[in-house]
Amino acid sequence: MLTATALTAIKNCITNSISYAQYKVGGTYYKANIRSAYIMDDGRVAITFIIDHSIAGDITVTEVQLYDHNGSLWASKAESIIRRDVQEGILYRFAFTITES
Repeated sequence: MLTATALTAIKNCITNSISYAQYKVGGTYYKANIRSAYIMDDGRVAITFIIDHSIAGDITVTEVQLYDHNGSLWASKAESIIRRDVQEGILYRFAFTITES
């Protein structure tokens, strides 16, 4: 069984490995910088980024993704997030639970 120290090391590896995010609007993916990557108080790994799209009008984000420093896809999730024209951006957070069983 992994120790708490080992689980924390794995969580730290994840926070250090994520380089950027992408989100999909229409049929196009747009790159986003990672805003923060950290271990939350409850032990989950959190990766946040801002969806700040430059297209005027309402948009619908249909997918979000995380990539590592080598450009390899680490995580992907289908979404249906509407950004109204009057909003400035959307803060998005992936939260991962890392456990051993």
